[in-house]
Amino acid sequence: MPRFSHLIACVSQVLFVSAGAHAMASSLVLPTTAQLAGHWELKQQNKVCALELLEQANSLDGDIACAAQWLGDKPLTWSPTPDGIWLFNAEGSGITHLNRQKEGEYQARTKAGEVVELKRIP
Repeated sequence: MPRFSHLIACVSQVLFVSAGAHAMASSLVLPTTAQLAGHWELKQQNKVCALELLEQANSLDGDIACAAQWLGDKPLTWSPTPDGIWLFNAEGSGITHLNRQKEGEYQARTKAGEVVELKRIP
């Protein structure tokens, strides 16, 4: 009888963990490039860099040099992720992943530990 109880307890744990993992995975939706394309501001403290996320070729436009001074490299392309936005350099290496805070608001930390925030401009 103790073995049966143990088996039931193990099966219950597996079911609860599986159900929780499914609920978490299904809550993260990959936005399209069209949904994220547009005017944005990259901010660090009271300084602002104007950026444009372009849908075509996932490229970036705007004040790239301004953003590069905080990120340590020039962000030239970008890609949406279920939980944020990746910025990539000319070689295609990831510079930083901006984590989604809420709709139209993303944050990352620079190599120096400073917080940068990417906000959509209406």
